[in-house]
Amino acid sequence: MNLKKKIPLIIAAVGIVSLIGALLLFIVALPKADATYKKVLEIIIASLMVLLSLLSAYYLWVIRDAEPNFFLFDRAKKKNIPVENLTFAIVNEKMNFYLTMVCDTPEQLWQEDILERERMLGYRRVYRPLLAYKMLYDLADKKIAAYWELLINAKAETVNSLCSALEQAGEQEMVKAFRFLMDNYRDKPEKIKDFVEGNCRYIRGKMIGYVKKNIELFY
Repeated sequence: MNLKKKIPLIIAAVGIVSLIGALLLFIVALPKADATYKKVLEIIIASLMVLLSLLSAYYLWVIRDAEPNFFLFDRAKKKNIPVENLTFAIVNEKMNFYLTMVCDTPEQLWQEDILERERMLGYRRVYRPLLAYKMLYDLADKKIAAYWELLINAKAETVNSLCSALEQAGEQEMVKAFRFLMDNYRDKPEKIKDFVEGNCRYIRGKMIGYVKKNIELFY
């Protein structure tokens, strides 16, 4: 959990501690004070307690969705949805939008090695594995012949970057198989196509799982 997400908890803790302190002061100091002091102290403490409670509650209510999360923010409701409500359809839609920010055409993804452009990959390069998954998913999902040609003709550097991005997300066996196919079967693209399409459902699951696991990094 990053610092921004800890702030509401800190505010809540401060509010609770302050209320406890005020109550203790109320209980301990009042018995030792004269009537006038008691009345003034009682009014001040009671007012501060109510004010602090209201401020803490209001702050927690406002701050919970004040900062949009890339994948969770619902523009219609103008707030973040709960992470458990996140679906693959939402993740894929957001990634379609992300693609418009990092490239002008699908060709650029395979020809310009965008996976190595640090400034486009977010904090800790969090978008890098997700972009690699998306590149493969679109191949299998859209089934456009021109997309497959981009993969088959991709430079070795681009293939290495894609594999490296997947390894960043913890992929091992899939990367080994993909590297092997790209190194040995470019002249038999159907084998590569069958492998990617056969892993389409797996890639979907990995995409949404990766987003949920790293949701705090997408603010």
